[in-house]
Amino acid sequence: MVGVDQCEDVPMVHPVSVQICTLNEAANIRACLKAVFASSPEEVVVIDGGSTDGTVEISRQMGATVYSPGKLGLGPSRKLGYMSARTRYVAFVDADDRIPQNWLSQMIQELELGRYSALQSSLRAANTDTWWGRGWDQYFIESVKPTKDTNMVGRPALFLTEHLQADPTDFESLDEDTHMSRAFELRGLRQGIGTPVAFRFCEDNWRDNAKKWRSYGAGYREFVRQNPTRRNSLIKHVAFTVPFQRSIRPVARGHVTQPLFGMLMSFQIVRQWLSSNR
Repeated sequence: MVGVDQCEDVPMVHPVSVQICTLNEAANIRACLKAVFASSPEEVVVIDGGSTDGTVEISRQMGATVYSPGKLGLGPSRKLGYMSARTRYVAFVDADDRIPQNWLSQMIQELELGRYSALQSSLRAANTDTWWGRGWDQYFIESVKPTKDTNMVGRPALFLTEHLQADPTDFESLDEDTHMSRAFELRGLRQGIGTPVAFRFCEDNWRDNAKKWRSYGAGYREFVRQNPTRRNSLIKHVAFTVPFQRSIRPVARGHVTQPLFGMLMSFQIVRQWLSSNR
């Protein structure tokens, strides 16, 4: 099945179910799906959380399979998708992600060569015309870059379906990728970050970024509650890695305000983390 907006009839040759969780993503979903279909997956699935803006209709028009379970939350929605997959691989992509046409083929090759169970894509910001977008771009360069082994896989990413389906855990909706990565780590499954690069449209104003970072704080708090041995490493991540370590090289590249970006991120994470403890 090929999306109606594709320019040409490209056979779906990759045994991948590309899955996108959505909630009111009408502004993003068409371009996202066009890029996904161009990469030739066997299946494209949209799991919608109750959109009221046309997301579901656009997705169906584009040729995606749509599940509409309502407001399950992100973790359960992802599980609904991957537990339904019959392909060898599952890829998680967000509506604001744009993957290049050769992304799937390169990700499959690197996952198989490295014997990974989960492989995240390298990432860059798609909207670098604002200060916020440039801040995210520099942050991605430092934090989401090729790594042979990691204990944290975010999105977009490729997984072996059998390793996703072997764990019956209901992952949290806050930072569900962190909980999933921890479960993979505990099972001794290899995770990494590959060389293929995807692009993401990032929040481009203070309000949306602050909201996003506060959600990180709430998610970290819940993660530490369930995994207390990771508390010190997360404190170091928020207090040192984000505001300082990941700002040094950007400053050397001429992005002199990157430490401010990192500090704003850290402050909002800590603010929500501490307020959640009250």
